[in-house]
Amino acid sequence: MRTKSRRVGCWALAALLAAAIVPLPASALFRLDFNGHVKQDPDSYVGFNLKRTPTGKRKVTFFTTRGIQFACAGGSTGRTEFLTLDGSFRVEHRRFEADVHTFTPLGDPVAHVHGKLHRDHRVADGTIRLAGKLDPSQPDVRCNTGTQEWRATTDG
Repeated sequence: MRTKSRRVGCWALAALLAAAIVPLPASALFRLDFNGHVKQDPDSYVGFNLKRTPTGKRKVTFFTTRGIQFACAGGSTGRTEFLTLDGSFRVEHRRFEADVHTFTPLGDPVAHVHGKLHRDHRVADGTIRLAGKLDPSQPDVRCNTGTQEWRATTDG
């Protein structure tokens, strides 16, 4: 009986370690109203919430990205960590845009975001560009993602 409980314990420990090692997509960690990625790069993540103000107007909140490829002035490359843009963006005629700072331990890269909601409000697409201190191994070097096209959808 003791051997059986040890085997179960070992399997449970192995499963726990495997879950910790295997990278999960961002959408597995939390759910936003819209979830997607940069076009041609399924390892990236773009997501946001679509809310209504008390007056009934729409706004985009909690715009979050991860894994967008960047290149730096020093020649290094990499992928961004989780970045949540500061504030919210007003939606007018199904379109939104903003130039906002995103605060990280490295500094405050600037994000240029443009987006459009499709008529059914179940699909959104647009562009994003991040510029600033993005490389944790070289915190004093400026980096840039270039303008990247993204697409996100709802589950409903």
